[in-house]
Amino acid sequence: MKATSIRQYSSIAARTLIIVGVVMILSSILDFIVLSIPSNINDIYNKTWQIGLATQIVDRGIIPMVGMALLFTGYWVNSNSGLQEHSKSSILDLRFWGLLLASLLGLVYLLLFPLHLNNTNLAKAELIQRIDQQASQAEKQLEVRIGSSDFKNLLQQRQAQLKNRFTTLLENETELNKVLENGELSEQVESILKKSKDNPQAIDEFINSQAKQLPDQLLTRVRSRKQELEKQANINSFKSSIRTGISSLLLAVGYIMIGWTGLKNMGIIKGKGHRQNPAR
Repeated sequence: MKATSIRQYSSIAARTLIIVGVVMILSSILDFIVLSIPSNINDIYNKTWQIGLATQIVDRGIIPMVGMALLFTGYWVNSNSGLQEHSKSSILDLRFWGLLLASLLGLVYLLLFPLHLNNTNLAKAELIQRIDQQASQAEKQLEVRIGSSDFKNLLQQRQAQLKNRFTTLLENETELNKVLENGELSEQVESILKKSKDNPQAIDEFINSQAKQLPDQLLTRVRSRKQELEKQANINSFKSSIRTGISSLLLAVGYIMIGWTGLKNMGIIKGKGHRQNPAR
């Protein structure tokens, strides 16, 4: 009774493992097929879509492998339960199709590795080119704006407001000391306010100097932003290449080892191994 009970439970466990493994494998295949269907036919040639597809396929790549592990474990449990079926041809053996799928996935992930690296490099180059174009356009627009009368009038208004602010502070000793003590102003402005007590022209010199430097500061800001965007593009491209590329390569190695080793042991692929009858 006890031996019979163990065999029954082993048979149930084996079938459960096989069913769960098959479901995981089939659902993964369906998921891959759905992911590969673009919302727009033109997206097939879009590098961004290709990169996103490769990333998603790689991220889900471990699921079929786990399904295969459950499938083969189920057959292994079944082989030790003493309730196996008689030998059947390889084409009717789920393990054969699992190993064949593993070999196919290994090839897919192996091809994804260089394809993804190439796509990320091309996408990075296109992005940097767009950043350069946008930065050049922004610089031209800024130069036109700086040379316009509206900008000059606005600058003069700002100069007048700034001078009025400084003059008000200098006329109110209490407010000036309060501002200096609170540290609300930069060291440069504090220095100018202190110098202006002895040299009233210091404020005008400072305001004129700031006005002359403003165009260069605005251009520098545009170029700094351009450098930040290019740096971020390089970092994102590198991260994507390493994360997805290396993961794809590891999955390729894993699937190829599972597929080819299993097929060789089953005698499907000729090699040093000998053909083994499927577990019964």
